Amino acid sequence: MRLLAILAGMGMAAAQAGNFLIVSFKGEEVPVALLKEVRPAGVILYPSNLRRDSQGVVARLRALDPNLLLLVDQEGGPFTSYREGVVRFPSAMALSASGDEGLVERVGWALGCQVRRLGADVNLAPVLDVNTNPDNPIIGLRSFGADPERVARMGLAFARGVLRSGAKPVGKHFPGHGDTGVDSHLDLPRVDKPKGALEGAELLPFRRYVAAGMPAVMAAHILFPALDPQYPATLSAKILTGLLRREMGFTGAILTDDMAMGAIKRHYGAGEAAVLAVKAGADLLLLEPDEAAIREVHARLSKALGQEIPLSRAEEARRRAQGLKAGRGECPFTPKEEEALALEAARRGVVHRFGPLPIPGQGTLVLGLRISDRYGAEPTLADLAPQYLPGSRGLILSEDPTPVEIQKALAEARKAERLVVSTYRWLGGFKEGQRALVKELLALGKPLYLVALGNPDDLRFLPGRPAGYLATHGYRAVQIRAALEALAGAYAPTGQWVFGGEP
Repeated sequence: MRLLAILAGMGMAAAQAGNFLIVSFKGEEVPVALLKEVRPAGVILYPSNLRRDSQGVVARLRALDPNLLLLVDQEGGPFTSYREGVVRFPSAMALSASGDEGLVERVGWALGCQVRRLGADVNLAPVLDVNTNPDNPIIGLRSFGADPERVARMGLAFARGVLRSGAKPVGKHFPGHGDTGVDSHLDLPRVDKPKGALEGAELLPFRRYVAAGMPAVMAAHILFPALDPQYPATLSAKILTGLLRREMGFTGAILTDDMAMGAIKRHYGAGEAAVLAVKAGADLLLLEPDEAAIREVHARLSKALGQEIPLSRAEEARRRAQGLKAGRGECPFTPKEEEALALEAARRGVVHRFGPLPIPGQGTLVLGLRISDRYGAEPTLADLAPQYLPGSRGLILSEDPTPVEIQKALAEARKAERLVVSTYRWLGGFKEGQRALVKELLALGKPLYLVALGNPDDLRFLPGRPAGYLATHGYRAVQIRAALEALAGAYAPTGQWVFGGEP
């Protein structure tokens, strides 16, 4: 009888281990056998799942299990997983630069409606990280800025908008990824600040978010020695249970960032990290599209349940996951209304720092960088220049221009009266080819207007000062258009500097 009881307990643990899992897969072929085996709480959908048959993928998942929680990264800007056939909105920093919480809420609402039209439940946004480190290798323009109060206001406005759609928002990356110099996708960042400094910056937006009764928080793979000298936040009971649950009073779902990121994978095994995260207080673990790793985590959690982890935690996780299912909302946006909203947000997010506007199109050469994007390139400044800066000529260059491209650009620039050139830095350092190009163009002595398409502080990497400077906080087509329209005088840009450390 005792053996039968043990076996029954093991069977129950295996059945309930999936309550903690948010799994993923590659492409549009749903892994039916794996999902039936591990019975996860949900699936996170990435761009590779949503290329040609997004509605079909969602329909197949729903047919397999109507209770599956479906999650998607629809932040706007660079982290936008659902891209095909939907309006692409500007980044959080562009929205924040408008200074208009109402606009931010409307964009959050529209992005939530995109999540609902897809058939998903959860939008993994807003980013509540305070981007206090200008060289942050992964946040930057995904943040609402460098001021904690602004990040709190704008982040809450975005979250309220998502809720209006019926989708559920997730504030990330707790306790804060904004002051890191290491990308947690690659290795384990460390933030050496005293608790008081963390309270005044990183924690402030999350405290406001929790106080507003928001439904979910995502934990960061970052070590905060002032909060826990041993474990990163994702694996820390002091941070997830002690700080977030007990001290801050959070009652919603705690999600982890992807457990396959280098910060975890390089320092902990997949299965052991999963057990540590659940013991620390995490409810839902985001797992990479690796079937072997998913099975390893499921097996290790099955073994731990009823032993290292109380069985009651599996029921808590199930209940909190179901609390993230989409509710009733309102989605009144037509495609044209979304396009108009995206353009409004793009225009109001453009920062103009110096130099007279407008400029004439006639006699202007526009040099546009082709920004690398694995999931579908956006048009360059040069592509759209003839339409929005009439009379101008365009020349397309690669993101890191080669010496041959630079010489070609110089030959064309010598024929022009004035020059417009785009630069771009978001992930990684400033490209040497861009630096060399701008240096050579400045040496021609002609009026040069610079358009920064990523983080807005490109001037600190460049020699000399151009005749004019615009920052769009992103390279989406609507933001390229907004920059050209500002140059042409279609509107006067009013965007506020929110990045910190204004050059």
